[in-house]
Amino acid sequence: METEESDGLDENLDMHPGEETGKDAFDDEQDTLANIEELFGDLSLPMLRQGPQMDNAPGDTDALSNYLRQLNYIQPLPDDQQQELAERYVEDDDLNAGKMLVLTNLRLVVKLAREYKRQWSDLLDLIQEGNVGLAEAITRYDPYRGVKFTSYAQYWIRAMILNYLMNHLRPVKIGSSRAGRKLFYNLKKARRELMQQGREPTPELIAEYLDVEREDVVRMATQLDAPPVYLDAEAPGHEDTTVGELMESDADDPESVIADYDLSSQIDAVIKAFGDQLEDERKRAIWFERMIAEEEKTLAELGQDWDVSKERIRQVETQIRDQFKDFVRSRLGDELDESLLDN
Repeated sequence: METEESDGLDENLDMHPGEETGKDAFDDEQDTLANIEELFGDLSLPMLRQGPQMDNAPGDTDALSNYLRQLNYIQPLPDDQQQELAERYVEDDDLNAGKMLVLTNLRLVVKLAREYKRQWSDLLDLIQEGNVGLAEAITRYDPYRGVKFTSYAQYWIRAMILNYLMNHLRPVKIGSSRAGRKLFYNLKKARRELMQQGREPTPELIAEYLDVEREDVVRMATQLDAPPVYLDAEAPGHEDTTVGELMESDADDPESVIADYDLSSQIDAVIKAFGDQLEDERKRAIWFERMIAEEEKTLAELGQDWDVSKERIRQVETQIRDQFKDFVRSRLGDELDESLLDN
């Protein structure tokens, strides 16, 4: 176990009620459940701030040390009491029982989060994600399947921590697909187990072992094995230039923007000129009120305006469209992208 935070939290994270803790709050060895209820009232997490442990906390203590100090006042419950609380939560929808399960297993989260400390500098981030997993485990746990709550909860705690690392460990998000997430969680484990079997962990074998595609294995291995690239790092072979400054932008270059704007302006002018040169009033109405209008009239409305059928308006509209294509070709010529006319 790592030692940097051990001064804030008892190293024996798995101790049970009745063992010596060194804290006056539990010297009388009363029932653990009663002690915690007396100390924290309704067991809601904000009540922890009112506990006696905070009265003795130094003013310059960081958030992680304060949190670990609070956990020193909470003993884990034995399996039979956790089972009873889980049944109360499921059968009676007893929220206090759920809160008690959260509080008395917060140490388990710290223990598991420390396993991933080397991959993420801020342990408190990992603890926070693990606590989310603990809360999720409580809502999904079935106390009648013969599995201890702590054994079930650790899988959800690890899953939330790993999901957090997957989304934040590298600048480029990895594991966005189901196969990608499976590989992120299990690639190193699969390699290790294949090597223990005396087999070379090739992409083909790993894909077969994990039931994923070989291409997914190659892609994830490349992302996990390659060192991260920092955008603010100096670019190799360049002075005073970062990697990010040399990356191609997704935005359009100024020349393309100006060219597109110029073509758009020409098309707008052609559209207006075409409408102005239409001499037939009905065609002008169809053009301005339907074909280029923001709130176009329907065929039925125009048919009623001109006392003709919807089909006749549609036929005239087709004629106008063909005339407009010829008009645009005559004005723009080689500058015209023919695909624009289809729209």
